[in-house]
Amino acid sequence: MEFPVCIFDLKTGVLCSKCEGKLREGELTQDDIEVMRALLETEKKLPQISSLIYFKSLKTSGFLFIFFLEKSLSSLSPTVLSALQSDLSRRTGLKVKLMEIRKDLSVFLQNLVAPARVLTVNKVWLPDQTIEHRVLLDDERALTVPPTILSEVVKRVMNISVIFDFQRKSRQPFARSVR
Repeated sequence: MEFPVCIFDLKTGVLCSKCEGKLREGELTQDDIEVMRALLETEKKLPQISSLIYFKSLKTSGFLFIFFLEKSLSSLSPTVLSALQSDLSRRTGLKVKLMEIRKDLSVFLQNLVAPARVLTVNKVWLPDQTIEHRVLLDDERALTVPPTILSEVVKRVMNISVIFDFQRKSRQPFARSVR
């Protein structure tokens, strides 16, 4: 598995000056280091994940989003992905979502909201000269993560402001518990 830090540093728990600089400059966070260590441990049990290229992780409100470079996850079988996801969830105590980082906003959003479906993505120009994206999803009940958290993830990963709307809304506001 490829990481933005030295494997030796992850194994020993002591970062070299180069990796420490990445942490100091904000290129990496302490959460990233913890997730990379967990991935390194999981790789011992699941050697099939050795082809993955780690990009970034985000912890927010009981969820952990782990991003890999494009075409990393698609090379793994659904069984291996499920095992990886459940092992990481067990290690971190958070609901884990594995994703590939994509340049295409529509593809990124579709992967983020799955199993819900993206119907349209519209740009909205606001009076203060900023752009906001309005994403229309098919059914609010199909979401596994609250829309506010999804908006936060898109903002932090792609630096794009997104509002989610639904063609079919549930009768109650989003009240799913973390599984």
